[in-house]
Amino acid sequence: MAVWLVSLLAVAGFALVLARLSVAAAGQRMLAAVMAGLGTMLDREMDDDSKERAVRRAGLLLLGETGRLGLLLFAALAAAALPIYAAEGLGMVPAAETLALMLRVDYLLIVSAAAIALLWLWRRRNGVAARPNASAIGGEAYGVGDRLYHLIAFSGPGFQRAAAALDDRLFARTIARTPSAPPVFVTSLARGGTTALLNAFHDMAGIATHEYRDMPFVTAPLLWSRLSGGEDRQVARRARAHGDGLEIDLGSPEAFDELFWMMFWPGHYSPSRITLWNASHANTQAQAFFVRQFQKIAHLRRPTAAHLVRYLSKNNANIARLRLLPAMFPGCDIVIPLRSPGPHAASLLRQHQNFLALHARDAFSRLYMRDIGHLEFGALHRPLAFPGFDPTLHDPASGDYWLAYWIAAFRDLAAAEVPLHIVTQDDLRAAPQATMQALVGRLGLNVGAMDFSGYFRPEPDKAPAGLFSAPLLAEADALYAALAARAVR
Repeated sequence: MAVWLVSLLAVAGFALVLARLSVAAAGQRMLAAVMAGLGTMLDREMDDDSKERAVRRAGLLLLGETGRLGLLLFAALAAAALPIYAAEGLGMVPAAETLALMLRVDYLLIVSAAAIALLWLWRRRNGVAARPNASAIGGEAYGVGDRLYHLIAFSGPGFQRAAAALDDRLFARTIARTPSAPPVFVTSLARGGTTALLNAFHDMAGIATHEYRDMPFVTAPLLWSRLSGGEDRQVARRARAHGDGLEIDLGSPEAFDELFWMMFWPGHYSPSRITLWNASHANTQAQAFFVRQFQKIAHLRRPTAAHLVRYLSKNNANIARLRLLPAMFPGCDIVIPLRSPGPHAASLLRQHQNFLALHARDAFSRLYMRDIGHLEFGALHRPLAFPGFDPTLHDPASGDYWLAYWIAAFRDLAAAEVPLHIVTQDDLRAAPQATMQALVGRLGLNVGAMDFSGYFRPEPDKAPAGLFSAPLLAEADALYAALAARAVR
């Protein structure tokens, strides 16, 4: 009995020192230093001199954290050894006997099970939730392991192409058996209401979309689904980084197909702007690649569907490809949520400021958004090169910059001679059921008695007063009125 008591005191001393000295936090800091070094080496935007300096800093940090972790573990082992050798010195129990007991398999199993049970009871009594697995929901929520997966997956376009080719080969029969249907594209400038529409479409039986669970191996969704646990993998919901009140989990839909455009048209992405596409940019190899990806997602999301399933792309950058999409994807539908220019530009400015702060405090969030092609805001902001927009005319920290951007974007949209389904955010707020029923009717989707009232904010859309110059706002409002007259109702 004495040997058990001494061994349990040793275990308790070890655990107490681990907890009090925050050894787990030290281990996390050490792994974070490793990830910082890897992230720097794989950062394609840094020059060699900057990489060398950053890697040197990360190396020094790693050495310091490794030494600190070693000292903490030594202290924990010393705390465990104290009762063992004190008992031997007092003639109670030989140290060899205590150590022999602690190394037995049955002892390890019993003590481990008891520790887990005690931890569970303590958490339950104190209302402490287990740390959710934040895998694949991006940015600040990524754990160390998830960041490593991301760095591997986005180490270069070659890796994503190779992953896609492997996915194609392994699941060739599945892809061939999945019918191809014309996709639906939901696009506008960011903050225009595309996410609310995406959430509504995601719940329709005839639609398939990317989800957060498809990260980071976006080009190999079928293989990654098998390896990662697929549709059964769940995490706790959390607020997304936009600060707009929306919550996400692994099953939430998201836009990831900008990666495909960056793979096939890298020349469109310069450090300061993104060049627009037109019908002459059609690429048969890219078209075949896209169609296979659409089929993969259709099978993954709706494996038992008895009817055609249409892939839905919610991609704000597709507003720069309005003339190319019908040429590459015959029969596709393009849905444009249209938001009143004052509130829309004000929201763009707020998000730009939000992501400037986020990118400044978390380098991985910047890297994550760069890799998936979300270049709208913050340190990554690269405007789409709409005709007539001069990014040097206004400061991005001003409302007029974003309002001028809005005017250029929607003037170009108004001039695009392609079929568009425009829905105003005002209509979606005021009459969501009637507006969505009219839209899905245009798209030929059968949604039955689906209730759309919970997808859109009911309150009127408002902009802060005095944020924009009066002539610019008047020009934007006139353009909005002309486009709103074409809206689906």
